[in-house]
Amino acid sequence: MEAAKKKYMRERYNATATGYDELYREEQYEKYGATISYLAGVDRICDIGCGTLLLLEYLEGKGLAPAYYVGVDLSPGMLRVASSKLRDSRLRGVAHLVDLVEADAEHLPLRAGSCTMAVSYTVIDLVERPEAMLAEMRRVAGRALVTSLKKAHRLRGRVVRPGRYFGETSKDYIFLID
Repeated sequence: MEAAKKKYMRERYNATATGYDELYREEQYEKYGATISYLAGVDRICDIGCGTLLLLEYLEGKGLAPAYYVGVDLSPGMLRVASSKLRDSRLRGVAHLVDLVEADAEHLPLRAGSCTMAVSYTVIDLVERPEAMLAEMRRVAGRALVTSLKKAHRLRGRVVRPGRYFGETSKDYIFLID
């Protein structure tokens, strides 16, 4: 079951990669704006479910690009768009600070403590084993930030709190994991 779900998610996000920014930029920027105070000054970020690098674009636009940024995504299509942005857009100037990694959130191929902050915007609702994802985030970074769709909480019939409540946006709850 787990492999089938990952295959489905990979294919789904591959199919939407080229239009993702147009469809979701505004919604994602709302999340980033709600969490900017926690991200400011972080020097090594691991973005799990980095997609097309919208978070890095947002941080760069605010003058807050970290010294090192690892973008992890299950979708090679999303990573192709991200890689293209590093070559062709305003992110070209920070491309040397970025590593892109194709991997799933439950098995991060990164050294323990390699980042100071792990972030994941709305990925926890998509993984088969959220507890494994959270454990990986804790292993890779000293601090973590996770958003979870309010709709997913309603569908589960209970609120799963992966960490300490930080706030919310119109569609998401935000949690900190220390």
